[in-house]
Amino acid sequence: MDRKLEIFDKVQRLYGVHGFNDHELHCLLRFERPLDVEVLKQSVFASIRAIPILGTRYVDSDRPRWTSLAPGDVDEAFSIASTEAELEAFIVSRDDERCGPQVRVSVLNADSFTVALKLNHMVCDAAGFKQFLNFLSDVYSRLIADRAYRPPEIDADRSMQAVLDRFATNSKLKALFLQNDDNNRLGNHHFPLSEGEKTKPFIVARKLSRSKVATLTSYCHERGATLNDIVLTAFYRCMFRKLALSAGSELEIPLMVDMRRYLSDAKEFRSLTNLTSMVSTRLNFRPDEGFGDALSRVRAIMLEKKAANIGLNGFVKLDFLYRIFRESVADRILQSQLKNPLICMTNVGILRQAQISFGGLQPYDAYLCGSIKYRPYFQLAMSSYDGELTLTVNQCGSTTDREQILSFLSDVDTELPGSDLLD
Repeated sequence: MDRKLEIFDKVQRLYGVHGFNDHELHCLLRFERPLDVEVLKQSVFASIRAIPILGTRYVDSDRPRWTSLAPGDVDEAFSIASTEAELEAFIVSRDDERCGPQVRVSVLNADSFTVALKLNHMVCDAAGFKQFLNFLSDVYSRLIADRAYRPPEIDADRSMQAVLDRFATNSKLKALFLQNDDNNRLGNHHFPLSEGEKTKPFIVARKLSRSKVATLTSYCHERGATLNDIVLTAFYRCMFRKLALSAGSELEIPLMVDMRRYLSDAKEFRSLTNLTSMVSTRLNFRPDEGFGDALSRVRAIMLEKKAANIGLNGFVKLDFLYRIFRESVADRILQSQLKNPLICMTNVGILRQAQISFGGLQPYDAYLCGSIKYRPYFQLAMSSYDGELTLTVNQCGSTTDREQILSFLSDVDTELPGSDLLD
């Protein structure tokens, strides 16, 4: 069976074509006690049957599409790692969407039972990945209780039309003409990665403790800001120093926006899809400015964006493009005009303990992060679990790059306020 390639499926594929990223999402779960490996394997296969887009391969032709795999072709979705190094190699490897399936899971049954998951970004965004993760844990829990259980099908409309339908024509026109710079790359600053050295993909993470996150949350509440605002502010200030910008220089950091925010049924898992847009933020460097003042400026920018239907511009542009031109022409225009952000940030949001409980077993550590970026592109990601905040950077780079990024994440951590109040 063939399935339509949605517009954001195409956008994510072009990110790979343009050398922006590997267009895969990554997740790691660590448990104090082992799960039942055979039931977990059954859960993965049952989830693929229930969510048909996962059991497909991408067909690159004059009519790009998803086509269903034969039942035996989904075996590659599950594997067992024998060492931590083997698991790490799995999590950073890129899978070929032309082969399928579009989800891969590997487990390591060691001192810390670990589950690593990858999902093709062409079929869903990070919010969709969280929905899948919740679904998988529920299937596992039900199979533990009843091996005959079969999950419900998740196969509703994958397009962005439900979001667009929430807006009147005048709102769409305002977004189109008044927010034209929201997703157009204007800056040329890039993170100073190495050149010419041998590269390989890696994920580096820095975890902020519950006590620090609690302190940051209190700091945010006192100032009417969000955790996203405060991390973005620290990111800007560290980048100003990293790039050695002169006073008054402007830096652009685009953010990913989950457009499910506009849907009344956003919490219902009806389809696995991409509903993420992008919005650009820009801040000029003020050398003598303190963190609080910089946060006030970032907060003002974000409040203005949110008041003007944040993220809508990108959806409207793409919708108009494919309405005005026939699909083959629109595809060529999209490929020629798509510009990837050199520096960006994404907030994956919260992984909730209660929703990723596998038969009553909850991970003691969990984080979800985005795609692996290729030089010169760079992205900071953040996700929360059980009161902790994990900052990650996924990069294809050299050993020098890895050490530099680890140091940078340390700088971001240190830049965040409240460190002097903690042990």
